Amino acid sequence: MFKINEIQDFKYITFPTFEKYDDLLHCFTTRKGGVSRGSFESMNIGFSTGDSDENIKRNIEIMAEKLNINVDDIVETNQTHTNTIKYVTEEHKGKVFKESPFKDVDGIYTDKRNLVLMSFHADCTPVFFYDHVKKVIGLAHAGWRGTLLNIAGKMVKAFVNDFNSNPSDIRIAIGPSLGSCCFEVDKDVADLFLSENGEFEKYMEIKEPKYYFNLWEINKYLLMKEGIKEENIEISGICTKCNNDLFFSHRGQGGKRGLLAGILMMK
Repeated sequence: MFKINEIQDFKYITFPTFEKYDDLLHCFTTRKGGVSRGSFESMNIGFSTGDSDENIKRNIEIMAEKLNINVDDIVETNQTHTNTIKYVTEEHKGKVFKESPFKDVDGIYTDKRNLVLMSFHADCTPVFFYDHVKKVIGLAHAGWRGTLLNIAGKMVKAFVNDFNSNPSDIRIAIGPSLGSCCFEVDKDVADLFLSENGEFEKYMEIKEPKYYFNLWEINKYLLMKEGIKEENIEISGICTKCNNDLFFSHRGQGGKRGLLAGILMMK
């Protein structure tokens, strides 16, 4: 489930699971509301995509203005399809237009308020985490590699180990990304998943010679293995490639695309 919100021409996604918490700001951006053109039209949040730095900087400023957040409060991931996650604090913020404070980090989490977590996506699965009791948030980038490495489960473990979270208190939202309709891989990738866990076969469909994965359900399965209640996991259920007019899609645009942002903050 998801909700499309609009502030003038800026459109963004929110999740009913998280909307009921007044101390939480969350968002998954769309292509709408920025200044970029061509393949990057228009709300491209990602540097190193081929778009001009000037456009991307302006897009981030527009996004922050619409969401009423401070650009200098943002801490962003440095994604390389790992399962590395990092606890972040105020020392890591203020670098969004500078060199990243860390490398090879696909998930970030914090117990600090007014710290804006930001991740980047163009088909890979965004996973939002919130422990409403211990007041901890996390954001993960889970493409097929990150999913295979169980980055979502690793985030839950970090909540439990670092903050004594009870998994039953953690709320999860799985955002827009490639659906099983479009997540097509070859046998070598399917074999990697099946060698890791034979249960993954339940979440794939074989259409020789290709395999179609449901990464949403695989991540849900992995989260439930860590003790997350099924009713506390919300799947947006919207495919970025099928909705390329609203979202950037790496597969849908042959690799020439902008990046969407996951945003999460405790007020």
